[in-house]
Amino acid sequence: MSVRNEYFDIDIEGLEEFKEFFGSGDERLTNLFIEEYTKLGLLAEEGMKALAHHDEGDLEDSISFDKAIRQGDHIIVEGGSNSPYAWRRHEEPYKMGTYTKYDNGSKYPRYYLNGRGRRTLTKPNWRGYKPGRKFAQNTMIALEPDFDAVNARILERWMNGEG
Repeated sequence: MSVRNEYFDIDIEGLEEFKEFFGSGDERLTNLFIEEYTKLGLLAEEGMKALAHHDEGDLEDSISFDKAIRQGDHIIVEGGSNSPYAWRRHEEPYKMGTYTKYDNGSKYPRYYLNGRGRRTLTKPNWRGYKPGRKFAQNTMIALEPDFDAVNARILERWMNGEG
């Protein structure tokens, strides 16, 4: 995963090696990769939204992933958030302690606990990870088994003549 212009990119390498393994450079295999990795991108979007902080919902709303595309010998799935706030929430260390939230002239005492607001604290875990900091990184770690499963599914579909 890399960061470019405040977006998170998933760059999946090895398409040519996979094709060489099968002795095929046909479009059918490429289309299977694109279809399956697009689904993986949607799962990454779901995970990032589930693990992102939630106050007003703006951060979650800013997260999206595009359809997978082929660029040279790579299949690229781009996605993430175009909000500068996303990168800040992802990287900024937690402030330990309890803090008050001030919003539109209202005061909410003890709203933040160790860097997470009440709404974030009430969000359920996603695949064993708590919502909060490192939401993109934690999503990618949680998806590692899915990446292997997607590659196995591509192999199975290709061998069964699908695509």
